[in-house]
Amino acid sequence: MPNDISYLARICFKGGIPFFFILLISSCTVVKKYPRYKPYVYKVNIKLTGDLTNAERQLLLPRLKDQLDDSMRPRSVSKIFYSVMKKPPVYDKVAADTSIHYMDLLMTSLGYFKDSIWYTTKVDTVDKDQYRTTVDFNVRPGKVTRIDSFGYNIQKPDMQQMALKDQKNAVIKKGDPFASTNVMAELDRLVELYRDNGYMRITREELIGLWDTLDISLLKPTFDPLQETELLEKLKQRRDNPTANLEITLRPGLDSSKIQKFYVGNIRVFPDVTLDTAGIQPKNTMVRGVMVSSYHNLFKPKIFRQNIYFKRGDLYDQRNYFKTINRFNALGAWRLVNIEQYPRGEQDTADFIIRLTPAKKYSFFANLEGSRNNSAVSGNLFGIAVNVGLQNRNFAKAANQQNTNIRYGIETGHDTATGVKFIQTKQLSISHTISFPRPIPRMRFLPNSVRSSFRSVLALNGAITERRELYNLNSANGSWGYNFNTRNKTYTIRIPNIEYAQFDPKQKLLDIFALNPSLRNVFTDGLISSMILGVNVPGRWNTNVNNLRLNGEVSGLLLGFVRNPFLDDNLYRFAKFDLDFAQKINMKHNNVLAFHFFGGVGYEFNSTANPSKRYNLPFFREYYAGGPNSMRAWGLRKLGPGSVIKDFKIAPERYGDVQLETNLEFRFPLYKVSGAKIEGALFTDIGNIWFLKSAPDRAPEEVFNFSRLFNDLAVGVGTGLRIDFSYFVIRLDYSIKAKDPSPAPADADVQNKWFGYKNWKKADQFQLAISYPFIL
Repeated sequence: MPNDISYLARICFKGGIPFFFILLISSCTVVKKYPRYKPYVYKVNIKLTGDLTNAERQLLLPRLKDQLDDSMRPRSVSKIFYSVMKKPPVYDKVAADTSIHYMDLLMTSLGYFKDSIWYTTKVDTVDKDQYRTTVDFNVRPGKVTRIDSFGYNIQKPDMQQMALKDQKNAVIKKGDPFASTNVMAELDRLVELYRDNGYMRITREELIGLWDTLDISLLKPTFDPLQETELLEKLKQRRDNPTANLEITLRPGLDSSKIQKFYVGNIRVFPDVTLDTAGIQPKNTMVRGVMVSSYHNLFKPKIFRQNIYFKRGDLYDQRNYFKTINRFNALGAWRLVNIEQYPRGEQDTADFIIRLTPAKKYSFFANLEGSRNNSAVSGNLFGIAVNVGLQNRNFAKAANQQNTNIRYGIETGHDTATGVKFIQTKQLSISHTISFPRPIPRMRFLPNSVRSSFRSVLALNGAITERRELYNLNSANGSWGYNFNTRNKTYTIRIPNIEYAQFDPKQKLLDIFALNPSLRNVFTDGLISSMILGVNVPGRWNTNVNNLRLNGEVSGLLLGFVRNPFLDDNLYRFAKFDLDFAQKINMKHNNVLAFHFFGGVGYEFNSTANPSKRYNLPFFREYYAGGPNSMRAWGLRKLGPGSVIKDFKIAPERYGDVQLETNLEFRFPLYKVSGAKIEGALFTDIGNIWFLKSAPDRAPEEVFNFSRLFNDLAVGVGTGLRIDFSYFVIRLDYSIKAKDPSPAPADADVQNKWFGYKNWKKADQFQLAISYPFIL
């Protein structure tokens, strides 16, 4: 069977046009494993005729395609310049007729009661044994029937009043198409409304929609010629613009108990239901109106009342029922949550039993990670780290989440500056976090909408880092804070956040300080006593996705007024704020345009007691650029600050107090390999970092100045591949420095010149990373 390039060329050639040109301008399909000497479905077209708007066509076409029978769906896989169709189905008239039946049901459900659907076929013979069949479905919808009047006729007065009061939120409006999907959606909306207001047992089966399409006045006999002419005109208008009247009412003969209001009665919780609890008598404890029946004493009884959103005597509200289920699921201490409702005979009260099956209390994880970095001091570095962690899902028997993680990593390489040939960096870190699913202290002023997602967090971290022959860095951090949601916003607060870093430079770094004294102001140890606020706001507009993050930190606000030798020597007093915005714009043909902007600024107050700490942020709070998630034409921490020219041997890593960066990336699908989607990308990165304050031995070009802003901006351009395995994305990016404001002294002549590098090996950078570069 022909399936090679020559075959593709033969089927694509038309009249002597060059083959490569055909590949670029046309879409060719190679068919493999087709049924020989039998007509097979090669192409299916759906043609809409009639007086339809563009919006109506865009709505109908994809939905009509979805109604095609499986035997009428030829499937192909796109390659770079062509597509491949394997095992196309044999054409079957029964499948075509079935497709018409499905389409007719769809059109009726959308209000097109007078549609006309038929199909034609065309068979093309290729290579004598191929009978390619093209099927054209022709759909003439006719006039859509629209709602002329809509109302409620619920025979129960309070239910009728409730429906009329909430009619502004109705799915159906006068003039809408008479579509069954809309009618069903309105019935579901009413059921939800009633369940939120006490009607616990009502379902869609208790409601029906009655409709008619007949104006009774048109049936009245008349002998007046003028009236007869008027009636004929009305009949013509009804044919041209069909309408229907819709009324929602209770179904005749329904069970009256289904439309009865219920109130909350007794509440009982079984917090530790397992397979071995059958036949065991639980221990019962009453806590604030909730009976807790425990089998194994795994949980403190007092924690349940605050996580149940209904109480005895309340009118039943389905929203509180689901909020309670979601709350217990979100806590993580249980793997199964079930709430049973038990109406009390003829009474208007229902008792509730909550059965909870505990999750496994402890879980352990371990993983190995690798990385590659490049340093002017240490050369090419290869890093490997081991992470192990232990999670306790029920710390202190209160459904608190406790996590302990230990990480040990090394970086290997050849450091020409220090002479170290193997292990360059060693780091050991440990973190311990306890998350309490409630506000501590109680904070009674918090609304229930916030309280349901509120978590109090205690975090402790410590790390020991050794850069051989350069420095040792020991750090410890402790914080208390809160995480909570309001609508679509997520807030993070840390009050206080205490962090201490002890920096011990070694002789090789001291030699670098001697050549570049201003680095002494960057690499310092010290104390941070800060308050941190973070806000994350995801958003969506049509098919586009946005994400906005705002962060702020202020250090030394209170401790700065306390005077003692330790604080005067170590405390940093600064303010730092940054904004991160990303947007993904989905375009036609699965193309994507991704936009990202980041802006951050930090200022060290002049009131900082230690003079050596007044000129910039602590280096573990400063901004940096370059690497796979920033300015990709530069290595990590290899850009800036500003338009400075410095030897990378005496300033190997670049930091700043200000960062501005914009990234624009166009992604386009290429093909699939074993189920993985391959995307191409074209991108540009624009940005830089700067210091905010002048300092001894700091060049003016390193300090932010609005008058030099556009001159200081670095520009990189590149292309890449994204391999999407669904659960993670591997990213390969290749980029070059289109405009470099901070080259090495040997390349000073290319500073801020567009594409100034003649040797591209000095201008290019390859980045390998996991996931997309900026969130979206």
